[in-house]
Amino acid sequence: MTHEFECPYAVGSVIKIHLKTPGGLEAIADAHITKVFEPFTLSSVMLIRMACSSLRLEGDMILKLFDRRFATQLRDYEKIRPWTPGLETEYHQFILDGGASEFVAQLNDGETPEGSTWSAAMDETYLHDHMLDLYKTEVQVYSNLKEIQGTDVPNLLASAIMPIPYPDQASSEYTDIPGILLQYIDGFPLTDIEEYIPRESWQAICEDTIRVIDRIGDLGILNEDVQTRSFIVREDAGNGFKVTMIDFALCKFRQDYKDVYDWDKWKSIQDEEGAVGYVMQRRLKGGFSYHRSARYEKLDEEFRMGQ
Repeated sequence: MTHEFECPYAVGSVIKIHLKTPGGLEAIADAHITKVFEPFTLSSVMLIRMACSSLRLEGDMILKLFDRRFATQLRDYEKIRPWTPGLETEYHQFILDGGASEFVAQLNDGETPEGSTWSAAMDETYLHDHMLDLYKTEVQVYSNLKEIQGTDVPNLLASAIMPIPYPDQASSEYTDIPGILLQYIDGFPLTDIEEYIPRESWQAICEDTIRVIDRIGDLGILNEDVQTRSFIVREDAGNGFKVTMIDFALCKFRQDYKDVYDWDKWKSIQDEEGAVGYVMQRRLKGGFSYHRSARYEKLDEEFRMGQ
């Protein structure tokens, strides 16, 4: 582990989570952690084994928790000190004093003081509120992608809450950890393709990756954090290999943009296709030749001519 204190997310640990399926069924279950995917970035991701017969959820699954305490990438980016139990005590008192609810209201109204004047408790409140936004975004993305769940993206099995109880605390609004329970895709990252797959299959796999990106875009999603590590390759019986995309916390939605022109402009700027196509073309050194799709060629003509 990379933390100076005991982290609850360790192989062999059992954590209790409250689950709610997309269909509205609820249950409390024990999640047995069998693998952790470190380093933790925006979320804490782990492979868990669970037997929850009331929800018909049994076997290996991915649990993704949006836990501000261990959001290493976000804390580094925001220049917020690493979490410690002492910080948590200060944050808890801030909640009890009503400071957290007041500060979140200020955040939502854009009336917060400059970051240099924030206390450690304010930092924790900001992180909790931001992580909640990331969680809500990812849940909404999976909802929008319902028709391709189980193929191009994993199935969203349930939303999850890991309770963090404190004495004398009437509400858990600012302490409970939100998360999602996902189908486990038994495969390997696209970045490891050279290690696992014969060279003659690289072109088809990378083309399938581009197809997945474009399909998700067709369903009204703009991903601001497309990374080659966000794709899992698995064997597809009788059909070679299949690519599945993960990680959707940093996405925007078509309805967020005022018109088609605005949407297309930002799709061009983000260049989700190129973020994978050009990178894999360089990485595989002749093993994959990236060809822009017709949609991105059109975006290039409209927004990138002369650059």
